[in-house]
Amino acid sequence: MDHRPVLERTAIKAACHWLHSQMWTNWDEEEGSVLYKAVDRLGEGTFSSVFLARDLFHTKYDNEYWTGNKAQQVYTEYFGEDPTIRVALKKILVTSSPVRIENELSILESLRGSRNVSKLITAFRQDDQVIIVMSYHPCDDFRHFYRHMDVKHIRSYMRSLLRGLKEIHQRGIIHRDIKPANFLYDYATGQGAICDFGLAERYKPARRPTCQHSSASIRSSTSGKVRTAETPAVERAVYQARKRAKLGDGRVGFLGDDTRPSMKTNRAGTRGFRAPEVLLKCPDQSFAIDTWSAGIILLSILAQKFPIFNSTDDVEAMMEIAALFGRSALERCAMLHNRTLICNVPTLDADPQRTLKSIVLRLNPHLYTPPSSCPSSWEAEEHIRFIDHALRLLHGLLRLDCTSRFSASEALQHEFFSEEGEDMDQDFDDFEPVGIQDGKCGNLHGFVDGRRASYAVIASKS
Repeated sequence: MDHRPVLERTAIKAACHWLHSQMWTNWDEEEGSVLYKAVDRLGEGTFSSVFLARDLFHTKYDNEYWTGNKAQQVYTEYFGEDPTIRVALKKILVTSSPVRIENELSILESLRGSRNVSKLITAFRQDDQVIIVMSYHPCDDFRHFYRHMDVKHIRSYMRSLLRGLKEIHQRGIIHRDIKPANFLYDYATGQGAICDFGLAERYKPARRPTCQHSSASIRSSTSGKVRTAETPAVERAVYQARKRAKLGDGRVGFLGDDTRPSMKTNRAGTRGFRAPEVLLKCPDQSFAIDTWSAGIILLSILAQKFPIFNSTDDVEAMMEIAALFGRSALERCAMLHNRTLICNVPTLDADPQRTLKSIVLRLNPHLYTPPSSCPSSWEAEEHIRFIDHALRLLHGLLRLDCTSRFSASEALQHEFFSEEGEDMDQDFDDFEPVGIQDGKCGNLHGFVDGRRASYAVIASKS
């Protein structure tokens, strides 16, 4: 805290003292002291504030599941309190909805044991104040290092991020607010963890297609295109919209007293990181909205520009995407979600000749230049190969069509994460959750003559 200005330091100390006074219910009866002591403020958000705290009674509980360090537990048992045991206290503002708080705690509980995800330790309430205790992850500000990331750090950053998303999606959860501020990355160790599940939700697939694509599932986080009874009407609406767009400035617009019902859907997220289906208010948003946000982060790293999109509303955000991918591509994307797009901006090309690669190279002309001053021919070839793989991964993550966009699992199998032809994520596949029929006891979960196989086996033995 000493590096902060005097006034800011004073305000943080006052906030920590107030938080300490609110934690009297979280009291150790034997020792007569609160369990956690806030020492600094890590950050503030719209709905919460996060404080750094010391776990004063770390030795009295089994903490191996979130520290992952049995030796640390033994050390503190023999030598007493260890000031290096730190946790993060998330103080949720009193204006937050109780339903929202319950949803966040439920999701954090479901994510216990997940890799590259901030772990829930406990939570407690004092009157109208709710405090969530989570594991502390040392991290660096993305704005301080994204321009200087080398091959090793780009790969470790994206691998940790996508692994965390894979764990989250396999449990049927959509984060909805993936951005650098919600990914705690330690530049020194190359480890990262996804945090802040305040906007997260459990994915509930629609019973029948509500758009021109099917619903995703936990086994398959991407959906597919379908034709419904509304498909002909949507195609006619798209045709009429294209005709109106060609009539000129005076004929493009909408009535001021439009009587059509408004479209209501979840639009949670941070501007600049929202997927096209979120901007188009698709009612069946899937896990693909998180991988789009991961692609935006990779685009910022490669182009060395952050933020890459900086719109003020959803209309401007769609125009930014159209300027990048072309008006025709965005029109096809809108049709996939039963929407029409009318645009008469003359500088917005229907089919731009530029590609993602050309845009990245325009923003970062030295992308293919090796970081070392005197690289060998082998180092130069390896760097060029890495950049080519990174651009191909970027293209897969930033597909407008959510049905063909990479899932987190597919992205981890991309050649971008392989070195010398070896899959960099294969060492962790043994720890992935498997299907019911795929485990060692899979035969016990089947059915034999209408009864579970396990019961049938027991009945046969008896």
